[in-house]
Amino acid sequence: MKSGLKLGVSFEPGSMPARKVLAQFYMTIDGVASLVDRPDAPDDDSSDFWQAMWTGQWDSIDTLLLGRRSYELWSEFWPGVEKDPKASQNFRDFSAFANRAEKVVFSRTLATPKWEKSRIVRGDISQEIERLLSTPGGNMALGGGPRLLQAFLRLGLVDELRLCIQPSTVGRGKPLFAVESVPDDPTDIIPLGAPLRHDFRLVTARPLKSGNVFVHYVKEGN
Repeated sequence: MKSGLKLGVSFEPGSMPARKVLAQFYMTIDGVASLVDRPDAPDDDSSDFWQAMWTGQWDSIDTLLLGRRSYELWSEFWPGVEKDPKASQNFRDFSAFANRAEKVVFSRTLATPKWEKSRIVRGDISQEIERLLSTPGGNMALGGGPRLLQAFLRLGLVDELRLCIQPSTVGRGKPLFAVESVPDDPTDIIPLGAPLRHDFRLVTARPLKSGNVFVHYVKEGN
């Protein structure tokens, strides 16, 4: 990945493509919505992880859709990373992307947004997305959390679903799907060595003609 970001894509009048909602989420093998802390986590400038999840598409995205907790976590960490010389190029580029994007926060309890270009939506999700889809702009990335994703799926508002399935089973936490009867879990990062956590290494992955994806993992250390 080359460093630096475009500041959006320009289109000729009347040629603006339809906006889409792109859901971007992390999930463990056992279905937990958690960004797993791994010693081999990819963070180099040529990482296909970053290309698949973000850098390959963020020139088309100008809006981030977040829930309250995700917004609070992101707004505490990402704004200043852009100018941090110790941060990786991927982190600095993502920070610049997030800083320039409009942040739409769906929350009935968040008092005041403190991140520049942020606003709170307390009303109906469908009405707000319908309004956004009717206005010119780029795609919208739905970045968290699981309950917000489920609300969007129920309403038929997700156009694309991008998952980074991480090679770990963690045994606890909030599932990415079917979360209606599951209480909130405050744990967002489940550390190495945590009870019930087991890590695996990907050997191969390939799409099948049926539309399924074949994956082969081996336990770390084997």
